[in-house]
Amino acid sequence: MNDPTLLGLIINTWNQPDYLGRVLKAVALQSSIPNEVLLADDGSDERTRTVFAHWVANFPGSGTHVWQEHQGFRRARILNQAIAQAKSQYLVFLDGDTVPHPQFVADHRRLARNGTFIQGHRALIEKKGADWFGSGDFARERRRALLQCQLQGIKHAYRWPRAWRRRRRDLRGIRGCNLAIWRDHLVQVNGYNEDFVGWGREDSELAVRLMNLNVERIDVRGWALCYHLWHPPASRTSVPANDELLAQAQRDKAARCSAGLDRHLKEQSK
Repeated sequence: MNDPTLLGLIINTWNQPDYLGRVLKAVALQSSIPNEVLLADDGSDERTRTVFAHWVANFPGSGTHVWQEHQGFRRARILNQAIAQAKSQYLVFLDGDTVPHPQFVADHRRLARNGTFIQGHRALIEKKGADWFGSGDFARERRRALLQCQLQGIKHAYRWPRAWRRRRRDLRGIRGCNLAIWRDHLVQVNGYNEDFVGWGREDSELAVRLMNLNVERIDVRGWALCYHLWHPPASRTSVPANDELLAQAQRDKAARCSAGLDRHLKEQSK
């Protein structure tokens, strides 16, 4: 049986060393530490490498910096490389600009069930709050963000005594910034589809293939919270092409992609 105590945290980033430093600080302060942290780095410069190296030196678990040359937005490819190097059975995905609640990892461990993947949610930290949120005391900064109208999505900002879980088959609310999937299931669907280049829809297409494999989507509210720091929006020029890739997976009832994880698993086995 799969064991969620063997949990790996995959954090994707590109040239946001300040935000990443705050995310890593929050990871170090988790009530339940992940077994390993893999930084999926889409071609950042040395500032990011330095931030992660300094953090890993004091982290009690395993830390791996997975890097590829930046040739545009290739999030799907770098995430597959991180998945291929992961040793944990259960993988939680977090963006490098999204600060996790102190119970984030513990909640994902509690929520894990065989045959499912977990979609959590996020609150939003607005532009002024993003200058300081995640730098110090979590509860104090969350209160400050609320009082200064820098916290949006209140229903996702505070942890509930019990999680609210719901089975869903739709794609609304699918986001890779708070997603937990068994590694075995990722291998079966061949991970992320690397035909997705540029921002948008790669997480939704992965969810389609997981559900076509009969892996249930469990939507969770009130636990596994995280806080997205404002930044300028990415270019949306790739969305029409990526929408078509998503629609194709839905039409074909695809459970596996061709350009995916297997190529990186082969590299790891050499």
